[in-house]
Amino acid sequence: MALKLKLESTQFGVPAPEAYARITNFFGTKDNIQVQVAIHYDQAAREQNLATVREDAHYIAVESLKGDIIPAIYEVLKTFSQYEGAVDC
Repeated sequence: MALKLKLESTQFGVPAPEAYARITNFFGTKDNIQVQVAIHYDQAAREQNLATVREDAHYIAVESLKGDIIPAIYEVLKTFSQYEGAVDC
């Protein structure tokens, strides 16, 4: 499970029209979790284990997660401005 999104610019100064965002780690308490997300240029870059174009960390309130935890985290991420327009892939 991952998200596909369009990045206007990466840390390398180029756009990534089919960026691939994947949760790499999450941990937390009964109230909040921290989620780490690795974003690759595209899915092929991820599959080839190439460097990320961005890495994010987010805090999410556990009460905002509904259902299975991983799909629920992705649903919450899609509500953040950094992932505007992201779709499941």
